[in-house]
Amino acid sequence: MENSRATGEGTWLKLSATQTWKSWSGMAFESVCLKHVRQIKYALGISGIYTEDSIWRYVPGKGDSGAQIDLLIDRADNCISLCEMKFSNSEFIIDKPYAEILRSKQQVFRTRTGYSKTIFTVMVTTFGTKDNIHKIGLIQNDVVLADLFRNL
Repeated sequence: MENSRATGEGTWLKLSATQTWKSWSGMAFESVCLKHVRQIKYALGISGIYTEDSIWRYVPGKGDSGAQIDLLIDRADNCISLCEMKFSNSEFIIDKPYAEILRSKQQVFRTRTGYSKTIFTVMVTTFGTKDNIHKIGLIQNDVVLADLFRNL
């Protein structure tokens, strides 16, 4: 977007539909989320629990599956919150293929770390996650953009 020379009426709408803008907005949203981990923990009701927070990824070898966790909250209550951050202009919809990606991330994480703690998958989105058959039983908590800006 930096080198774009587009100007005039309708420019913003046109640029906001490009893949470049979508990639940028996703990365920017993740950056904002990572600067507000305290508020995420508060929204999850775990602000009083000792935690260790990080990002996590496994780079696969040949014939292996990899995974990236946007935010991992390893909790002293024998649970782990795997936070997936998604920017969207409306409620985020988990479809069947994306649900499989989330399940794969959980499996790769469990296999590669050997953790036996209870895993909770959390969606951190701009406007929440739409309730549907793919969300039920997969996503335990939703955190929305407004939660990130609550005064604590």
